Amino acid sequence: MSSVNPSQTIPFQLQGKFVGFVYKSNGQSKALILAVGERQLKIKIDKSLRDTQALNILPEEWISIAGEQEFKGNFTKLKLKAYEITRLTCNVKCDEEKANDATVNPQGKTCPKKGKILLCGKSDCAKRGGRKLHQLLEQTLCNLGLQDHVTIEKTSCQKRCGKAPNLILMPGKAKHSKADPKNIAELLEEHYITSLNK
Repeated sequence: MSSVNPSQTIPFQLQGKFVGFVYKSNGQSKALILAVGERQLKIKIDKSLRDTQALNILPEEWISIAGEQEFKGNFTKLKLKAYEITRLTCNVKCDEEKANDATVNPQGKTCPKKGKILLCGKSDCAKRGGRKLHQLLEQTLCNLGLQDHVTIEKTSCQKRCGKAPNLILMPGKAKHSKADPKNIAELLEEHYITSLNK
C-alpha cells in the first residue's frame, strides 16, 4: 500500500476578479482575496511582492496570479501563495459584460477612433493623482469597449505642472488638466465615440 506524502507543492495559475487585501497589524498586505466564479479564494502574497507595483490594483479589476499551492495532511488543507500578480487587459471582463448585456452600444455606434491618451508621467503629475488616473483610464477604456482602439502612453513633462494631472487626447491634441474622475467616462466617450456619430 502506497503512503501519502503529507505535504505536496505544485504550481498554479488563476484568473479572476480582485476583491481586496488582507492586512497585517502594521498595515502591510499579507494576502488577497480573488473571486473565481462563485468562489472567493484567499491567496498569501510572497514577501518579494509586498512593496511592488504588482499590488497597485483596485477592487473589481481582473488579475492573473501565478504561484504555488501546497496540500497538507489528507489534502483537505490547501494553501495558495502568489509569486506573480499581473493586471489583465480587461478583455475578459468586457467580453463577459457584452455577453450578458444586450444594451451595450444601443445606438449602434461603431468604429471608434483609433487614438492615444498621452498621460504626463513626471513625478508631480504622478503624485497629484496621475497613478490613479492611469488605472481609471484603463478601466474606463475597457468599459467603453475601446481597449483595442486607444492606447495610453506616458510622456515627459507637459509644462502644466500646476494643473496636474495632465493628459492629451489624440487625435486632436485635446488637452485636459485636473481631470475629474467622475467625468472621465463622458470625456472619453465624447472624444472617441460620440464625435463619429454626429
